Amino acid sequence: MKIHPDQLESVRLDPTTQTNRGTQTGTAFGDLLSQEVGKTSPQSTSSTASLPPPGGLGTLTALIGAQEVEATTPVTQAENAIMDKVDSVLDKWDQYAQSLQSTTSSASLKQAYGVLDDIDGAVQRIRGDNPDLAQKYPALQGVVSELEAMTVTERIKFNRGDYTAA
Repeated sequence: MKIHPDQLESVRLDPTTQTNRGTQTGTAFGDLLSQEVGKTSPQSTSSTASLPPPGGLGTLTALIGAQEVEATTPVTQAENAIMDKVDSVLDKWDQYAQSLQSTTSSASLKQAYGVLDDIDGAVQRIRGDNPDLAQKYPALQGVVSELEAMTVTERIKFNRGDYTAA
């Protein structure tokens, strides 16, 4: 490709439209930075935890942990019951992960699939027992939706043969 001088003229900057980047108008960057850092927000006063990698059980644990830390309204008995059910489902996810790690035989895979069926049943019971979960407890609705999505995903992985006995 050959570059012609008339093409260069259209690319060059017009000196009248250039601004002097060396001069600063108003407050210096350091002053602005210190003002922003100095501001206290309600989020900065609460305890912060390191975030887990995106997706999977880490996301659910972070969501539940955030609910426990940021709870500003009193927790009702019904909400406690739902959280206990979600906690038991998370325990079953731990059991499922452990049974997948020890897949030395087809019996281990059958056991893991049974745990996955238990998880699916528990999530469906939570949904069935609380049809108005989204309206009453939107944060718990998100957790239950994540659990349901993970269950469906794992079932698909299992059925297509991602997990095999060694």
